[in-house]
Amino acid sequence: MQNHRLAVSCVLTAAMAAFLPLAPPAALALAPAEVLVVANANVEGAVELAQTYVQLRSIPDSNLLLVKTAGSYKVSRDDYDQQIAGPIRDHLREKKLEDRVQSIVLMWGVPVRVMAPRDITRASAVSAKAKARLQMDHKLLSLVGKSFPKPRTTGLQPIADLFPENVPPPNQPYLKDAELLKEIDRLVAAKEVEVKKISDEADRRLATRQLMAVHLDVYGLAGLIRYLDRERLVSDEALGDLKKNLFATEARLEKIPSTVRDPKQWRQRVDLQQETGGWALVWSYMRKTADAIAKRPADAAVDSELAALWWKDMQYVGWERNPLHWRVAALVGDRAPRTLMTSRIDGPTKADALRIIKDSIATEQKGLKGTFYIDAGGKHPQYDKHLTLLAEGVRRFSKMPLVLDTKPTVFPKDSCPDAALYVGWYSLRRYVPAFTWAQGAVGWHIASFEAENLRDPDSNEWCVKMIQNGVAATIGPVAEPYLSAFPAPEEFFPLLMTGKYTLAECYWRTNPMVSWRMTLIGDPLYSPFKANPQVPLANLPRGLAP
Repeated sequence: MQNHRLAVSCVLTAAMAAFLPLAPPAALALAPAEVLVVANANVEGAVELAQTYVQLRSIPDSNLLLVKTAGSYKVSRDDYDQQIAGPIRDHLREKKLEDRVQSIVLMWGVPVRVMAPRDITRASAVSAKAKARLQMDHKLLSLVGKSFPKPRTTGLQPIADLFPENVPPPNQPYLKDAELLKEIDRLVAAKEVEVKKISDEADRRLATRQLMAVHLDVYGLAGLIRYLDRERLVSDEALGDLKKNLFATEARLEKIPSTVRDPKQWRQRVDLQQETGGWALVWSYMRKTADAIAKRPADAAVDSELAALWWKDMQYVGWERNPLHWRVAALVGDRAPRTLMTSRIDGPTKADALRIIKDSIATEQKGLKGTFYIDAGGKHPQYDKHLTLLAEGVRRFSKMPLVLDTKPTVFPKDSCPDAALYVGWYSLRRYVPAFTWAQGAVGWHIASFEAENLRDPDSNEWCVKMIQNGVAATIGPVAEPYLSAFPAPEEFFPLLMTGKYTLAECYWRTNPMVSWRMTLIGDPLYSPFKANPQVPLANLPRGLAP
C-alpha cells in the first residue's frame, strides 16, 4: 500500500471532530424503488440471481435491467460504454427513472474492472511516432539545398515527395530528447541562409519548397506562416488566408480541455495540435500526457465508474473527487454533478453472491451482533490514528464489544471469534483466517489489490476469502488505489452503526473518490444495525449524516 496522498480530507484535524453531538435530524434511507439492478444475461445463473434479489427486496420490475456483455473480470472501455453504461442510460430514460434511481447494484456476472480507453493507452505510441517523425524531418533537412530531385507533388505534402525516393531512415542512435528540437531549430536556421545562396533559380525554388514543407511538418501552420512572412515568399493576400485558417483551427483547439479526457477529445486535440503547431507541439504534449497517464491511470472499478454515469465532462485519467462525500457536498452544494451510489453483489461464485443477499436480509431482522475488531499497527503510523480514533469513539458511544490491537502483526489465526465488524491492516494478498464471522458481518482489510481476483475461488486476497468465509459486505481495490482511496473508518463505521442508513449511503458518504479503483461489495440496501442501533445519531460530527 503506497502512502500517496495520505493526508486526504479526513486526517487528524477534521477527524478529531468525530462523535461530537452536532448531527442534524436523519433523512430517509435509500428505498428499494431507488435502486437499479443490473444483471449480465450472457452469464448462466446471473439473471436468476438478480430476479431473486429483486423479489426479496421488493424492487419494482422496471428497475431490473439485463445487459449483454462479457462474463469476464475485465471489460474494455469500448465494451463498457456500449454494453453497460449506454444500456443503463437508455433504460433509465426509457422507464423515466433518471430522477428516481439513486443507486445501481451490479450482480455477480457483470465485469468488475473497466480498462483504460484504447486511444489514451496509445499515448506512448503517439509520442514515439511524433519523435520518429521529427527524427526523419532532421534527416530530410540535411538534404535541403543538397539534393534536387524532380518533385512528385505540387504541394508541400506529403513531404517525402519533395525529396529523393527511398531516403534511408535516420542514423542510429537517434538524437537524445533534449537535443532533438534544439538541433532541428539550429539546422533550419542554417538552411534558410544556405538556400538563399543557391544560384540556380530552379534548384533554389525546389529547396525553398523543401524548407517550407519541413517548417509545416515540424512547426505546423504557425511555423510555416512565420517563415513565409519573414522571407516575404507569398503575397499578403495568400498570407492572410493562411492566417485565417490558423486562427480558425486554434479556436477549435481552445474549446478542447487541455487535460487528457475521453478518447475522442484526446484524438481531436492531437490532430489539431499537429495542424497548428506541427509534430514538435504534438511530441511536447504527448510527453506530458504519457507522464500524466503513468501517474493517474485510466482504469477503474466498473461500479465506481458508473457512479459518474450522468457526468457530462468525464475525465478518464485517474480519480475524481466524490461529490457525495459529506465534506465535498458541503462545499459544492447544488453545483455538484449528479452522482449515483453504486455497488455490486459479487464474489467468487453465484452461491457467494446469493448468501450475501440472504444474510443481509436476515441480519436486518435481528440486528448485527458480535465483536468489533480493529487492527492497527500497519505500514504508516499516521494512518493508525484513524483506527485508534474509531476505537475511542465506539467505546465511548456504543456498548458493542471491541478489540483494538496495536501490534505490528495482524490478528493471528483463530483469534477473533464472533466477528461482526472489522477493519485493519496490513497483510498484502495474504488473508489470515483469524475470524469466525457473525452472520451479516461488515468490514475490510486496508491493503492494495484485495479485489483484483474477486472471481477466483482460489485467490488468497482478503475480499475473496472474507466473502467465502461469511462476510456480507466489504470493500477492496481492483488495482493499486493508494491509501487515501479508502473511506475514513472513523466516519464510515459510526454512520453505519446508527442504523439509520444503508450500506450504499454510508460508503458513498465517506468514500473520497469516484471513477477509481475501489469497489463496494454488498447489498446497497443492507442496514445491519436497523434493529439494534449502536451509535446515537446525535453523536456524529455535524454534516456527516445525509
